[in-house]
Amino acid sequence: MSLIDLGAHLAADNCLWCIGGMSPAGIHPDLGPVLQLCPTQRWCDECGGLSLFPAESETLDDRINDMLGDGLSAVWCSSCIGVVAIIPVTNDGGIR
Repeated sequence: MSLIDLGAHLAADNCLWCIGGMSPAGIHPDLGPVLQLCPTQRWCDECGGLSLFPAESETLDDRINDMLGDGLSAVWCSSCIGVVAIIPVTNDGGIR
């Protein structure tokens, strides 16, 4: 499942946590403002709904390039395409 698949059939209109199937999850030190999949439902069996999604209006590519500039890389959930972890990288691309 990807976020493109989220629609009215997956996000309950009467759910107080949902903003289009997503819920605010605070401000991550590397990702900035983030959303998570609505905590009232089980969305992803791979990450258990723990993935985060940057909420800023910039593109995800811009955020990833900014993080790489800071020596950081994101680990993605292959099911929901959310960020599962942030790891440091060295200048030559290897993990520290």
